[in-house]
Amino acid sequence: MKIHFVIPSLIGGGAERVMSTIANGLVNNHEVELITFHEGQDYELSTNINRVKLHGGNDKNQTIRSIKNLFTYYKQKKKRPDILISFLPSNNLTAIIVGKIYSIKLIISEHTNHTAPSTRKKDIIRKYFYRFADVTTVLTKFDKPYYESFKANVQVMPNPLIIPIEIKPFEERKKNILVVGSLNRYQNKGFDQILHILAPILKKNKEWNLVFAGDGEKGLKVLQKITADLEIQQQVKFLGFVKSIDKIMQDSQIFALPSKFEGLPMGLMEALSNGMACISYDCNSGPSELIQNYENGLLIPDQDSKAMQEGLELLVNDFDFRFKIANNGPKSISKYGLNAILEKWEKLILSINK
Repeated sequence: MKIHFVIPSLIGGGAERVMSTIANGLVNNHEVELITFHEGQDYELSTNINRVKLHGGNDKNQTIRSIKNLFTYYKQKKKRPDILISFLPSNNLTAIIVGKIYSIKLIISEHTNHTAPSTRKKDIIRKYFYRFADVTTVLTKFDKPYYESFKANVQVMPNPLIIPIEIKPFEERKKNILVVGSLNRYQNKGFDQILHILAPILKKNKEWNLVFAGDGEKGLKVLQKITADLEIQQQVKFLGFVKSIDKIMQDSQIFALPSKFEGLPMGLMEALSNGMACISYDCNSGPSELIQNYENGLLIPDQDSKAMQEGLELLVNDFDFRFKIANNGPKSISKYGLNAILEKWEKLILSINK
């Protein structure tokens, strides 16, 4: 089957990483093409994937430029796919408009939960255009009723996880507390808050470090200032964008997710699969589907900074408990393994291509 994936770019982000992973998996059974509208590529693609860069055009409006470029590309019937798969709202609008013009079967995907801060444009796209796709996928059951209320055909499709074959022994890892994500989204990700929460803990435990994996110059400057104001510069490391996150995770003991909202957080899934001791706020979507409290992690009442601090103190001070929940992580996440999720994608693709 001929399957095309379309996304604005492949610059580091959760949706971009997920699309790359799915495309690399499906290319074994299908003819796969991946289309982008902007420069940049942080994720590796199989050499069997046809990479198409529709980056030209002078329109200042990026959505209009993308629609024109994709419309022109598909004018030749031989270039059209059996299935077009699109991620992210504005890009989904492009795929819906062009897909409907050329009668192409269409799957669009959401990669955050519907309560996350949005824009008027994105709200309009979700409410009035998603109904025209053959299927809209969401990450968790939390979002399904919301999109169904706007007459979309919705299916839950979790993110796929590449589960590590080998895991470094926990006792050989550094005393690092790791957080992962775009630094420019520091407020939504709670990175500014986690610095204040951890400052007194780090000062009492000089052998521990807080490590940020993620890029973003604007956010970096803000977080560095907070770090300096709190006088914990020597114990806070900023690594920038990291391609091989597994290596960093297997060299760290604790993973913290202080987000105000999530979809199905890839960072938390990867941390569990890499045998880290995980702690997360119980924001309204995502973490509670991955963490069983006190079994494979700590689930903290949403945005309760005092409880988060107490949970981090417990993890830092109690090695046996830290080891226990870290050891339970990998097996708890097995149902999200790449092969299981690819099988769900295969069934979905076949169901709409009848």
